[in-house]
Amino acid sequence: MDLRDVFQLVWRAKVLLLLMVGVSGQAMPVGFESGFHFFRAYPPAMSAFVQLVNVSLAYGNGLFGQEVAALPLISGGLGLRAAASVGQPIGLGLGFSVWQAATGTEGQWGGNQVSVSLSLSHADLHGVFFFSPWPDLLWLAVFAGMGSAAVHYSVDFPTTLALPFVPAVGEWTFRGRTFVAGAWARAALPLLPVLTVGVEAGYRWALFPGLFSSGFAMDLDQSGGPDALDLSGIWLGLSLRVEFSL
Repeated sequence: MDLRDVFQLVWRAKVLLLLMVGVSGQAMPVGFESGFHFFRAYPPAMSAFVQLVNVSLAYGNGLFGQEVAALPLISGGLGLRAAASVGQPIGLGLGFSVWQAATGTEGQWGGNQVSVSLSLSHADLHGVFFFSPWPDLLWLAVFAGMGSAAVHYSVDFPTTLALPFVPAVGEWTFRGRTFVAGAWARAALPLLPVLTVGVEAGYRWALFPGLFSSGFAMDLDQSGGPDALDLSGIWLGLSLRVEFSL
């Protein structure tokens, strides 16, 4: 599931929601919302890889007297969440979220090129059940759906040196899908009769048992088995919601 697929599915979902309202034959609130969020996650597989690489970088820096900066940990990223919904104060909706993060370093040891780059992206499409005990002021929601993740790996590293850890040299993009679920809460302030701005916080559960590229599994720490990618974590964000009755 790439970003284009997500947008197409959400567009179809919005059309379906509008058709549901038309078939119902009565006025019903329809809402559209979106906003940026900051997502926190510490994928253990990627964190272990970063720590192993940094041990070798520190060893190589001392061996050659040249400084290659340590590889920063991936601890979160920026993303976007959007949804369309029907009903108030109890309603149903369809939404999606995307976020990405990256880390990398490069340099040289005595003419040997050193370059390590990892980028991570996540997208999910989900159904939402929400309850608004104070309409236009507070929303509580749970969601579930399908998520996809991609890790782009690119490494150029000396393989002839006696280092504590030598990452696999090459460039691959590993992909995987899994079930995702979570919950969020939003406190909002009405700006106009149909427009509110809100601050929200939520938690997403997303555990990928393995990611694959051309038939082989991602194994960053070279343990001999596929790395599970845990992207579970909290997010904090802002949202704009437009709501009207049909």
